[in-house]
Amino acid sequence: MTPVLISLNSVSKYFGKKLILNDIDLKITPQSAIALLGPNGSGKSTLLKIIAGLSKISSGTIDHASQLKIAYIPENFPKIDLNPQEFIKSMALIGGLSPKQTNSRMAELFQAFQLEDMVDVPIKHLSKGTIQKVAVIQALLTTPDLLLLDEPLSGQDSQSQQLFIRMVQKLQQQGVATLMSCHEPFLVKQLAHSAYELSDHQLIPVDLSGIKAIEYDVMIFDAPAKPALNSELRSLIKKATWDHNLLKLIVCRENSNAVLIALLNDGFKLRTMEGMKQ
Repeated sequence: MTPVLISLNSVSKYFGKKLILNDIDLKITPQSAIALLGPNGSGKSTLLKIIAGLSKISSGTIDHASQLKIAYIPENFPKIDLNPQEFIKSMALIGGLSPKQTNSRMAELFQAFQLEDMVDVPIKHLSKGTIQKVAVIQALLTTPDLLLLDEPLSGQDSQSQQLFIRMVQKLQQQGVATLMSCHEPFLVKQLAHSAYELSDHQLIPVDLSGIKAIEYDVMIFDAPAKPALNSELRSLIKKATWDHNLLKLIVCRENSNAVLIALLNDGFKLRTMEGMKQ
């Protein structure tokens, strides 16, 4: 009989009177690789926080395997005063690594994610993409039983995304279970064996064979300010992320020309543009 790491039994969650999750049943076993799909606000992050033990349920029960070790990569990592080296060293020691193991693992991960020049900069002063790398590193310091991923590629460049995917695949090969919330079909195809959509507060199974690759362009613009994108332009954009005076867009390729022309006319300056397949 396959052991169960964590079992959610008729779990519901309210924020005040607002229903977020309704009678959720989910079992996670070793080597589970599950993707959570659905629009923003559907409850994906809330479900991950419940499993991580960071949010209480309103009703139902949760059963954990004994001594279950969970690693969690949040979508929005806090901008704290500690620098990456101080923070990662603290997390490694909490995770049971010796000082020697901590220094070795930190050096390995900082080099892999090209953060050597940022280790002494307070996290609150780092860009969103760099902060997300710190969040990834703290989760990959040791080998967990269950890895929870909440939009783990948010703000990361293509090279860091591919490195992260390879690292998670290696953990999966070692038997680590993964549960991730994401919007990127290419990530689902590479890291998930099964998927659910959160719809109407419940989990609906999704056929992964129906998730097809789509070609996108990633555009990064210098922006004179942070103006609101009008509704017509926003409808052509899959995802928009602001980072100081930079605007990063992911746009379906068939809409790229229209978006590019509109932003250039509005005074934006194109910094980089590359294709990607999801």
